[in-house]
Amino acid sequence: MARYRIVDGTPREVIPLQIKPAAHQEIPSITGSIISPEAGAMLYGYYSMDYRLPGGDMLRLLANHNQKTVQILLLTGDAQKLKQLPGTRQASLVANAIASIHRYCIRSESYSKPRTAAQLAKFNLAKKTIQRLSRLLPAERAVPVGDWAAYEALRHQVITLIEACRAENRLLTTNPVLSEGWLETILYEARQEAQHFELNRVFPVSRLDQLDFTEVKSRRQGKATTFIWDSDIHIGHNEQALHDTLSMIGNLYGLLPASSLTQVPANRFKRLETFLYKLWNDGHHWINHLASRKKLPHTIDTDNHSNGLSVLKIKPYYSLGGIPQRGYANVAALVHSLTGAHEPGKTAPSLDEAQRLLTPCPNGSWVLLDNQSRILIRVNDDWLQLNYFEEDGLVYPLPHGEDLFTLSQLSKQHLYLPEKFKLHTRAFFSKIPLFFSYFFNSLKTFTQALQREFHQHVHEGHVVLDNPIPAEETRTLHPLLNSLQDILNGHGLLATGQTLEEFVREKIANSPYVVVREQHRPSPPAYDNPLHRSFHVLRHIAGFFVDTSERNPLVGTLAMAAYLYGGCAVLAPKALTAVLTKLHLHGLIRGIEPTQALGHWMSHGPTSEAISAAVTYWQGIIVGGDLDQFFIKAVSVLHEEPAEVAIIVALALGLGYGLSRLIPSLQEEMGEFPYPNYAAIGAKGGAAIYDTVMYPGDDWLLGSLKWLLKTGLSFAKIMIAPFVEASHYGYREGFLPGLKKSGRVTLNVVKRTVAALLDLVLAVLTIPFLEISALFIHVPFSGLTNLVSKTMAYLGNWQILGQVLLDFAERPSEQAYLRGFRLSPLYGFSSPFGLYHDNKVLNVLCNAGMLFLWPPVQVLKNLLVLPFIDGLSFFARAALIIINPASRFTAYVSGQVLVKAGLLWDNSIGLLFQGAAWLTLSCSNLLSTEASEIRLSCLELLQTVRHHLHHWAFHPENHEEPYRAESYFLEEPLRFERLPHQEDDCLMKMMLNKQQAATLPLLGKHPLRSPPQSRNKQALSDDESETLLPPQLFSNNPAI
Repeated sequence: MARYRIVDGTPREVIPLQIKPAAHQEIPSITGSIISPEAGAMLYGYYSMDYRLPGGDMLRLLANHNQKTVQILLLTGDAQKLKQLPGTRQASLVANAIASIHRYCIRSESYSKPRTAAQLAKFNLAKKTIQRLSRLLPAERAVPVGDWAAYEALRHQVITLIEACRAENRLLTTNPVLSEGWLETILYEARQEAQHFELNRVFPVSRLDQLDFTEVKSRRQGKATTFIWDSDIHIGHNEQALHDTLSMIGNLYGLLPASSLTQVPANRFKRLETFLYKLWNDGHHWINHLASRKKLPHTIDTDNHSNGLSVLKIKPYYSLGGIPQRGYANVAALVHSLTGAHEPGKTAPSLDEAQRLLTPCPNGSWVLLDNQSRILIRVNDDWLQLNYFEEDGLVYPLPHGEDLFTLSQLSKQHLYLPEKFKLHTRAFFSKIPLFFSYFFNSLKTFTQALQREFHQHVHEGHVVLDNPIPAEETRTLHPLLNSLQDILNGHGLLATGQTLEEFVREKIANSPYVVVREQHRPSPPAYDNPLHRSFHVLRHIAGFFVDTSERNPLVGTLAMAAYLYGGCAVLAPKALTAVLTKLHLHGLIRGIEPTQALGHWMSHGPTSEAISAAVTYWQGIIVGGDLDQFFIKAVSVLHEEPAEVAIIVALALGLGYGLSRLIPSLQEEMGEFPYPNYAAIGAKGGAAIYDTVMYPGDDWLLGSLKWLLKTGLSFAKIMIAPFVEASHYGYREGFLPGLKKSGRVTLNVVKRTVAALLDLVLAVLTIPFLEISALFIHVPFSGLTNLVSKTMAYLGNWQILGQVLLDFAERPSEQAYLRGFRLSPLYGFSSPFGLYHDNKVLNVLCNAGMLFLWPPVQVLKNLLVLPFIDGLSFFARAALIIINPASRFTAYVSGQVLVKAGLLWDNSIGLLFQGAAWLTLSCSNLLSTEASEIRLSCLELLQTVRHHLHHWAFHPENHEEPYRAESYFLEEPLRFERLPHQEDDCLMKMMLNKQQAATLPLLGKHPLRSPPQSRNKQALSDDESETLLPPQLFSNNPAI
């Protein structure tokens, strides 16, 4: 049952932890008004939680208000630990493949123990593949720039090793209850990443590109070194990767394993059951929150400034429990802080011996394990294990792995849905001015650079220039006149008189921090002309169909058949009827007319109706074949990113509707229910618009405009430059040399144009070896062989199937389903009056509107919505009472029959079917391997030619720079604030004026040097002086 405390006069739910963080605080969000000079400014706040770790390391968990998962910052001095952490290696082909497969090893070690023989076999198979790939790391570093054949041969080796692992994993599925599973998913993704990996065209692969930082300390010549591993740049917001990281950190630092991370079910249906159970509990929690008389609020303090900046402090609705992670004089003092008892300690050589010693002892007794930094404590007649470490003569408790998991989940849900929706929506609209500002500033800067290039071309080769090349435009601003947006864009000055870049560069040069990231950034796309961009868009769309089918060949084969059925039912119903009649599939014949009606309902016109019906059937089969994962992902996205989903859907529908109205022929093809077509037409554009506004860069719009401007510059150099040069230097000294330079530019343009066109032809030639071979050869072949082998495996292993049915019949489950039934606590009426806006006039208008709108909504809720939900819940529970015993009885009888009959069948005729299943997969693997070798050899040749072609035409323009130390912080200035630093180095306070900065706490304080103040501490943690409240105070039903 939950506990509640009064913190700062507000009730908070206590989150139970064994060890609470050493330091924690809430940081406000800062937004700029859309109609002010600060328009577009947006700095998201977060909740920060720090833990000490052995060796002087530190773990910082950040619950950012704009992210769905917690951000992890690991500060460590041990470079070997960095190799074990998950994440992509964007600059190394081999290291990226190793990291991908290593994800499965981490996941496998999190499965429920003991692992089965098949799980151990897959784990060992993944380990063996990692060892084979690791031998290629030195070879990758040895490949020089320009040796494209060697690099493509290396890609061939990597893919071959991955495919060999996939083939061995496939042979394990001769057991009818085993699938290729998560390992197949990981290997497929690793193969795809290796196939489409873009090598760096300027720099060779280095150790840092492979995330090997073991030699960094020696190069820093004895300077203190602290590596910063940031989950934001390595794993992003992938929740599974987050769990893998927490598990690995627990293993590296000896934390007690979290049951939530080490008891992960391997079976996909068990995972679905776990997800549904969690979803059900979250729904109950949300309903109880809505129905409670006194809600646990998010206290939101908004401080609006005259310059348009708003500082939003969102205080949490919870408080952290547990003992603080501070230094204790000895182990006895640590145990006393946890139990409050003064029992003497004992020692034991093992955990079993410690339990034996504590059995007759009272609560509060403890045993210290020899040669281990672990204590076993008797608390509430149960065992409690606690790990610790010693540093500077003090004893520090280590958090339990479950503490980290609890905080990560708490961070995921640290904002209720309304606050999350409002914050994300406000962020999107505040980004619109920033997008236009970035767009026009980028075009202005790029145009000025082109202008300087043109002047340099005109005056090249002349000693005396009568018109010097214009210098870059500079801005001199007073620090107090700068807006926050100016500073973030690099145009303004801080209070110190420095630019943002100068400040960061100075602080980083004197700090021990080394950011763990690749040394070289990935090379940009080789070609940025509209033809290549259009080709990549079409390939991306086609890749969606290919990738979805190739992930599960059996489902992909069925989806292709459904696509043909849907299309032929509209375009050629008679031919389809004849084929189905010969195949004796009379049931499908009856579905032709409904299919035609479905196509006509969605679209008008034979081709449009056929496409609508075919795509609908294809999508239905794909979703049905992976229904559990689709359901989990769909619900998770709607729950975690409601504002993003709503904005993208609105943009897609609006764009699709607008294009349909703009193009009359397109509108004529819309059916009676055109909304799926609107969404399909505008889906890609809606997502692109959202990404362009939220993450502006050289995307499809700005990149295309820059290409047009560069093309215009080339033509200006050819056609106009000789005349401009003649006006400066005359006919003989200007026009004639200008013609020669124009001739060189013309040859260069022709060479690049020829290279781009030839590359486009070669890219088209790769389609048969990538998309076509995968979709029309590999998918049907693998789907049919998988179907045959699984059928043979089922026929040859009756005992295994029978045991599965017996396990299903004997499964533990809830018997009294009606016992937990209750009517919804949301029945009733609530007042429509409230505080809807800070402005009094707007608030009165909102209350007047709610007075007319809210009562009908409440009546509809009480008479229709809630009775329907309660009735559905009651009848579902009643149906389960009938289905549960019937399904158990049927499964038990069937299982007993199969087990008994399988004793004879499996060891006689069943052996033939088992051998046939193994032979089918072996032959399939052999043919797939040979076909893969031919395909890879052809692709290797084509890719090598494409690299040589690009090098021949564009080598002089290949100028890239490695990552600089300060680039990590300049990409997102708030990263500097998230690191431990002193108050004099607080960047946020230097970006704001004194009045605004006074409202901010010190950000990024180091818990080892500046302990948090009590005011900051109360917001997130419990204290002995706080008042405990009964949970019934926050519920209409005391039993809840």
